[in-house]
Amino acid sequence: MTDQARRVWRAGRVSLVLVGLFAAAAGVVIPVLAYLIYRSEGSPWIPVLLIVLTVLALAYAWRFGLHPRLVATDAGIEVVNPLRRTKIDWDDITVIAPGENGLVIATEDATTEAWCVQKSNRAAKRGEITRADRIAHELADILEVIDPPLEDEQTGLRIRRARFDESRLLASLERGASELALAHLFPADEYPYPLAEVQKRWRRRLRDGRTRVYLLQRNDEPVGYVAFGNGTIHHLGVLADQHRRGYGSALLEFASLEVFADGTPEASLWVLSGNEAARAFYRARGWTETEERQTAEFPPYPEELKLVRRNPSAPRRSR
Repeated sequence: MTDQARRVWRAGRVSLVLVGLFAAAAGVVIPVLAYLIYRSEGSPWIPVLLIVLTVLALAYAWRFGLHPRLVATDAGIEVVNPLRRTKIDWDDITVIAPGENGLVIATEDATTEAWCVQKSNRAAKRGEITRADRIAHELADILEVIDPPLEDEQTGLRIRRARFDESRLLASLERGASELALAHLFPADEYPYPLAEVQKRWRRRLRDGRTRVYLLQRNDEPVGYVAFGNGTIHHLGVLADQHRRGYGSALLEFASLEVFADGTPEASLWVLSGNEAARAFYRARGWTETEERQTAEFPPYPEELKLVRRNPSAPRRSR
């Protein structure tokens, strides 16, 4: 993208038409009414008051209807709302997603909503694809060009950012990665896989600016996932039929490097105590088990234990 080819989005057509009609009515009808009142009564006070109201109405229509916009350039995204202007660098963006109050653009430190691009709750509940969805994908496409996925042409492997509408895909991947492997902890006849709850959790993750979610693809087919943030690797998994190919190790190393990139001295993650295979996997890759314990989020709520790994680049304390 170049500054000459920058993209600009304003309010939708319907909103612009309504604002235009309001502005036209305020700019024509009220002054005409003021003139007629002046001709009829001769007093200037009411007409002057109406003219002031006209100016205020036109200013309101411009500020809240025509002024808001969303601008994408090489440097980043600029969100212009009625009362605030916010600039966000591409490198800082962690979330781009439609929202009822505006397009959500989040970083690890803040969340901004672009008023000019909205998706109603009604449309979201119905699963409708709206203008807000299309714009969110356009921005995600630009972000992917500026910050491209990691790719290995020889193996066909690709690690890319997950998008706001991929919660169903992530839930399906997590089910394929864990349902059979954890059957001894979550017996299917007693505790059916909580697919709806897992999908809701992924939906929250994908809209949390402090969490970064990535997908691992092989020849464009998703085979794994990882989510991390605030020094913690929250989720990591590979489809059961894709084990022992190094995919889990690649995702873990990728997430670890990203977590350590900002100087975090120690990374952490939680694993089910009864998942011996996962515990051995992490120990073999430099993670250390601790004494910290907690219960899992889904019934029958088995125990989880915390593992940590020190940042190899962090300075060590002197003895």
